Amino acid sequence: MKLSSLFISLLTAAAFLFTSCSKSAKNSPAKTTVTTVPVIPQPLPNTVDKTDTLNVMAYNVLGYGNSCQGTTASLNGYLQTIIQYTQPDLFSFEKMGAFIPSSALPANFAIDITTNALDVVFPGKYAYATPTNLTGADNMSVLFYNKQKLTYVKTETIEPYLTDFNLYKLYYNDPNLAITHDTTFIYVVVNHTQSGSESTTRDLQLTQEMQNLRSKFAYLPNLIDMGDFNTHNSYEPGYQAIITSPDSTTKMSDPPFFPDKTVPYPAEWENNAATYASFLTTTTRASASIPNTCGTGGGAKSWYDHIFISPWLVNGTNYMKYIPNSYKAIGNDGNRIGEDINSVTPVVNSSVPAAVINALFQFSDKYPVTIKLLVKANRNAYSTADPVERN
Repeated sequence: MKLSSLFISLLTAAAFLFTSCSKSAKNSPAKTTVTTVPVIPQPLPNTVDKTDTLNVMAYNVLGYGNSCQGTTASLNGYLQTIIQYTQPDLFSFEKMGAFIPSSALPANFAIDITTNALDVVFPGKYAYATPTNLTGADNMSVLFYNKQKLTYVKTETIEPYLTDFNLYKLYYNDPNLAITHDTTFIYVVVNHTQSGSESTTRDLQLTQEMQNLRSKFAYLPNLIDMGDFNTHNSYEPGYQAIITSPDSTTKMSDPPFFPDKTVPYPAEWENNAATYASFLTTTTRASASIPNTCGTGGGAKSWYDHIFISPWLVNGTNYMKYIPNSYKAIGNDGNRIGEDINSVTPVVNSSVPAAVINALFQFSDKYPVTIKLLVKANRNAYSTADPVERN
């Protein structure tokens, strides 16, 4: 056989062998799949390996600025004590007295808090995200943040219904950001829903809020939904709108139920308060007239204030992860049903220092709720893609 003929025969045989072994639809088993494992790049030069913690807090401040409990000057001292103890990095104050966001002191209560409470205990540490009051409500919510750890990006009102439900966007001040240029964002929704035994209005507020969030994001990013929800149990349609969804990537979690699983679900906390005693947030006061007549009495009796977290935060998908069992109602030792936070009955409340107990009693009729997030520095410019924000 001539060399050219032999070469042609070899090529023909090789082509047949390649064709018979290829994974085409014709020749491959029907169920054969190929899984591509992402290759995570190695850390970039000069990046640092660092972990951090974000302390998150939601707090109904009972009309701060509306003079019901007294002047802001009289309240700021109590707030200083609370902030010095809790040291939050990202915190919402709901039910502040209404003010024009563009106004200056003394009319701007967010500036008053920053200047006369926050800066007194931690000078230059805190700022506030731009608030809104498109609904013209007589109360507002404001988000504050630690400038050393976070940078504010924007505010978007996603549901103006009786009060403004705002979506705030911030990013973590990653020590490697100048090298990786890969930003870790965190979004926060702040809530103050309609109160009352009838849930119809707040159900509409929360259902529309979640519909708007799910329309905006195909899947939820690092997202916190927090504030005073005024919910009486987990059966309310508004509560269910937050934690249930046909798509698991767009449902939120209430940490004591999941992922912590420290209390039973479904939950009827208003008619079964003892089961949820350490998480009850309403109220710090047994009497509706002591120390003033602005709030409600009855002691710890219901769980209105929550911090919900997205699947990314549960799973640590994108450099931020909920720290298990970090959810707390500050100052609630689980023995406050029907009692003042500072009562010696049935036992002395030693869950936090006595000065903090007194400040919580004087400052608001609500217990603040907190969680902690573990944050890991990005060293390789690699991260799960944030969902595109749709208008």
